[in-house]
Amino acid sequence: MSVQTRTIQEVAHDALEDLESAQIVLRKLEAVLYAALAAEGTSQHVRNLVDVAWNLAADGANTADCSREQIAAALSGCAALGAGGDQ
Repeated sequence: MSVQTRTIQEVAHDALEDLESAQIVLRKLEAVLYAALAAEGTSQHVRNLVDVAWNLAADGANTADCSREQIAAALSGCAALGAGGDQ
């Protein structure tokens, strides 16, 4: 079994893509939950639970976005290392 050697930059880039995917999913979930809050005829208890879930999805999406931006900035700072640089 051969193991592919990956650079830190490659691993970080993959993590960046994963964060971007998570952010997209959380934003979609946030939109669905927001629409559920606007629905008529829902009990107050259910509305409170949906509101909590909506806030958690929004916070998660914002956290993923901030982390993604920080990793992107750090990666662009590492670009000068190249293939022979420190890893």
